[in-house]
Amino acid sequence: MELVKASDREFIVAVAQRLLAIKSISPQSGGEGELKKSLELKKILNELGYDSYNEYNTTDNTGTIRPNIVLKLGSSSKTLWVICHMDTVPVGDISLWKHEPFKATIEGDRIYGRGSEDNGQSIFTVLLLLKHIKREQMKMNLNVAFVSDEETGNDYGIKYLISKGIFAKDDLIIVPDAGTEGGFIIETAEKSTMQLKFEINGIQGHASMPENSLNAFRVACKFIDLMDFNLHDQFGKTNKLFVPPYSTFEPTKHEQNIENINTIPGRDVFYWDFRILPQYPADEILKSIDGLIEKFSKTSGAKIKYTVIDRVDAPDPTPDGAEIVVLLKKAIKSVIGKDAFTVGIGGETFASFLRGKGFSVAVWSTTVIESAHMPDEYCLIPHILQDIEVYKYILYN
Repeated sequence: MELVKASDREFIVAVAQRLLAIKSISPQSGGEGELKKSLELKKILNELGYDSYNEYNTTDNTGTIRPNIVLKLGSSSKTLWVICHMDTVPVGDISLWKHEPFKATIEGDRIYGRGSEDNGQSIFTVLLLLKHIKREQMKMNLNVAFVSDEETGNDYGIKYLISKGIFAKDDLIIVPDAGTEGGFIIETAEKSTMQLKFEINGIQGHASMPENSLNAFRVACKFIDLMDFNLHDQFGKTNKLFVPPYSTFEPTKHEQNIENINTIPGRDVFYWDFRILPQYPADEILKSIDGLIEKFSKTSGAKIKYTVIDRVDAPDPTPDGAEIVVLLKKAIKSVIGKDAFTVGIGGETFASFLRGKGFSVAVWSTTVIESAHMPDEYCLIPHILQDIEVYKYILYN
């Protein structure tokens, strides 16, 4: 890699401080959306000399503007896309944080803050790339997209951009939203994802007289345990392409069921997150759950129903021989000095929707594992500096 300039580090820190201070949580998660962050991003682009970007803004079902920014450089026949997302997940339990979530805290090479890694690191990388890019040396176009709504369904982000027809079938597309610290793993496949909301209806009553009630919370606990065992037992095959190599079925969010301690709840609501290997059709999973509910309802006496909150069936993977994969492997070998290989992941990225429309996509970055969505989320400055060299190699060679 080229010698790291102090000014590059200062630039990364400066843009991180400006962008991480802005909350960009989706309205579906209780936030205000990405508009303020997009305004700051446009200011930075203007400061870098880029003022001819396109905006693809839309409005969600809450009336909130959901912005998408697209910058196109070059007039070649071949195009490299780098697509990042502006939204973040909520903070979660603030007591678990040692650093302020919405402030870029710099400690050595680490930048702490919500959204610093997911997907701030890639935004910082792209901005630094735009700062240094030598357009006269580019062998292909560089198109960049800063997109909304990645964390809560993608309806107002990548799906909206796809509907506008801005991508061509022979475009080279990188989504820098997953990776490893070594930077030599390329994601080319994703599991099916599904999120379900379950509602248990029992009979509310006084805690001192449980014989007159049907405790929906107790029923929910038993049903969760039973469903957990049954799903892992029925759908337990593995696939070595994926990390982890098995399907995951996780109970996650739980709604408040009752305000006071001395009342037996008559209703309980909880959610599950599914990441399913492509060899199992999602409909097969739902059919199994339907059968389990029918049997369990008879024995428990409770009424159980569920709603599919989100579902994305796994598209065909990007072939190892796809041009973007081949070029990325060559660049990684040249810059990092290691042979890259392809994997599948359980996380859902923009790539899933692009692959579903027939585009070849590589998900890649050098990143900290187990930082996204965590308390004290952070990214590493050396990862940013390494990744722009990989992008430069692809663009210049």
